[in-house]
Amino acid sequence: MTGTRRRPWGVPADEEFFRLDAGPAVQAVYDRGDLSRRDVGDERIGAPGTFPFTRGVHPDGQRTAPTLVKVYTGLGTPDDTNRRVRKLVDWGAEIVQLAVDLPAQIGYDPDHIMSAGEVGRSGVSIASLRDLECVFDGVPVSRLRRVGMLGNAIGPIALALFLALAERQGCQVDDFVLDLQNDPLKEYVARGTQFLPVEDAVRLAADVVEWSARHAPHFYLLDVCVNHLNAAGAGSTWGTAFALGNATHYIQTLIDRGLPIDAFAPQIQLFLDEREDFFAAIANVRATRRIWAELLRDRFGALDPKSMALEVTAYGHGRETRKEPLNNIVRITLGSLAYYLAGVQSLYTASYDEVIQTPSDEAVKIAVRMQQIMGLEIGLGLTADPLGGSYYLESLTSELEAGIRERFAAVEAAGGARACIDSGFIREIISDGAVRRQERYEAGVRPMVGVDRLAVADDDSWAVRPTSVMSEAAEERRRTDLAELRRVRDGRRVTGALRDVEAAVRRGDNSVATVLEAVRAYATIGEISDVLREVFGEWVPDQTF
Repeated sequence: MTGTRRRPWGVPADEEFFRLDAGPAVQAVYDRGDLSRRDVGDERIGAPGTFPFTRGVHPDGQRTAPTLVKVYTGLGTPDDTNRRVRKLVDWGAEIVQLAVDLPAQIGYDPDHIMSAGEVGRSGVSIASLRDLECVFDGVPVSRLRRVGMLGNAIGPIALALFLALAERQGCQVDDFVLDLQNDPLKEYVARGTQFLPVEDAVRLAADVVEWSARHAPHFYLLDVCVNHLNAAGAGSTWGTAFALGNATHYIQTLIDRGLPIDAFAPQIQLFLDEREDFFAAIANVRATRRIWAELLRDRFGALDPKSMALEVTAYGHGRETRKEPLNNIVRITLGSLAYYLAGVQSLYTASYDEVIQTPSDEAVKIAVRMQQIMGLEIGLGLTADPLGGSYYLESLTSELEAGIRERFAAVEAAGGARACIDSGFIREIISDGAVRRQERYEAGVRPMVGVDRLAVADDDSWAVRPTSVMSEAAEERRRTDLAELRRVRDGRRVTGALRDVEAAVRRGDNSVATVLEAVRAYATIGEISDVLREVFGEWVPDQTF
């Protein structure tokens, strides 16, 4: 046969089609010579469970430490979310991480003027310990493998809420595992729930990790995120470099407090993300493990292998679309499969309707079952790092490692995480990357089936069942509930506890103990956050970008 082979379904002939979003161009064929050219030998690959942990942190992979089913959930009122949490437990979810609404994330109560129209919209409305008690009514925190919330701008409050909840449920600290994100630095450039000046937010995040290192070393209270940086436009290579810069800043802050690196490093997770290319997602995890192991050993002097063995969490998703949303089940399954093959420690799975609305019960159940089927039915966890040794995967791991290291060095040369936030360096990279990614979509270099490839007229068979939306009446009930709480609680106890928080923060003490007392007294998130605003002031964005 002569002539040019036809590319399927209008895939462009442009060589850009063969370039990964993460940067490298993909060859048609890889062989042993590619490993030699990239200096990929047995020492760089290693064995599972041994330095540099390229192939995973456990010697037998998922046989004894399978990937945990993690669900990010929260909607409407505490009662609404309690019904969802009970279902998740029945379906077999192992980690429940609460999605709280935007007012709570930035330290406002439901009755604050800034909360109007946002209460319970992007997560569950939480104002106090009473609300968390409602969310977990009938669900002891000890029943789950882990439990938590993001708490990026309100880390000490988030920690205190769960400690007080466990007390109310009769659980000791040793009876459960708390999992917080507690990563404020990326908020200033990618996510946007910051409200305190940068270094003050870092100080509070460090308070949380320091408290945990001394009192609950089995907690995971720092999950440094690539996810939001990548989604904003940085791409996974720059995003990983920025996250490493953020992690380095947190680590140095804790060391400067006198904490030994091995006292807290095993508690740190990285929330990795590569949503564009299947094999790049696997390679990114492997490359980052290698970089982390060497960073912790060589720069920070870690001696404990657990400090060097990076705990990875990830979000299984792809480029979900509003059109033909059931196709998202396939996209999410494949995105999740990559992380199972990479051997991550815990995995969120997106819901197919998440791009349209707060996920429905049906969609969330499918997301949970998706992980369980991968973990139980098809033998993914029978051997560690099943794709290890692949000419393509090992070459790609090496290429991505080099790209991340180069960019991480650029972050450090620019002064580190804080300086890169202040100068606009990170935001510029994110903005340029977002434009470049969008241009690739619009040029058809990154096809989207059902959208710009093989699109058909809309029909009702693709319709998504709408979930209940937080109504104005429900929002008013939340304000009424809060007023009732303030009426029945011990007001003098609350006032005294808030004064103690202020005094501790002004002295430079760790804030967790006094915040915990305030939470026990049913002080609200907004009231405690107002104390922090009074002491630190508020973050004011610059207008130069």
